[in-house]
Amino acid sequence: MTENRKQILSELNIETQYYSQHTRVQYFKHIGDYLDYIDKVKGDWKDRDTLYKYTVKLRKRGLSQASINYIVRGPIGAIFRSFGLRLPVKLPKAIVGSAMIDFTERVSFTGDEVIEIIKAARATGDSQTQAILMISSIYGARSSEIRAMRKEDIHPKKKTLVIHTLKYGFKREHRIPTLLANTLYGYDFPIISGDYQGNILKRVATEAGVDTRPRKSYHAIRHALINEMRYKAEFSLDVISKFTGWREGGMASQYARPFPFQPEIDDQVFANHPFLAYWEV
Repeated sequence: MTENRKQILSELNIETQYYSQHTRVQYFKHIGDYLDYIDKVKGDWKDRDTLYKYTVKLRKRGLSQASINYIVRGPIGAIFRSFGLRLPVKLPKAIVGSAMIDFTERVSFTGDEVIEIIKAARATGDSQTQAILMISSIYGARSSEIRAMRKEDIHPKKKTLVIHTLKYGFKREHRIPTLLANTLYGYDFPIISGDYQGNILKRVATEAGVDTRPRKSYHAIRHALINEMRYKAEFSLDVISKFTGWREGGMASQYARPFPFQPEIDDQVFANHPFLAYWEV
């Protein structure tokens, strides 16, 4: 066993004390794996070459560069920071085909901020606030796409909803998890203005103690969802692409045409969705 494993985990506990429970579980899982590797190779967890070799091991497991970067900069970086150390390695940016994918550089809420917003939305007891933020945080819908939804886009018998996409006017159809059903089935989806909808998010974020500056709107929730799906839940770009409605290789470029209803993708995502469980009352 790593000689100071207990101390490392104790420091990690302090370093992550204000993180969400989901994030803490992920951090401890990855650190446990890293320390197991250190025990196996009888190395030093602080050693640069040992850490580089660990990244090679992760790559051999089939992890993408984006996932490796998250593990090293996030969980492993946390134990370095807790001991007042800097990461001794440099990591390449994640590359997919010819396109650089680094969602963390986009304007985004953090995953923990979205979770606090969800908790504050639940506390309001207001069905409109909850429905709008459910669709935003669970499906990654844009502000205008949420406003375009009408009651007829909710299908209780089929247990699905339809989102009319901003790009090309195609439709995304998704399953509605049981956790969201009562709220979404009961909401009338009236016509509202962009300012009105924006103020809903600002009000809830303020209650949650989350800063919406600069330019943190519903699109920042979409970015947060994709960040969490990619770097923490470790979904493939193909799954993220099919679920959120953009083609692998860039969010703002070529969109898949059309978006078929793919319940198997929904089932896969909902089984490990980064925000779904936080809507449970």
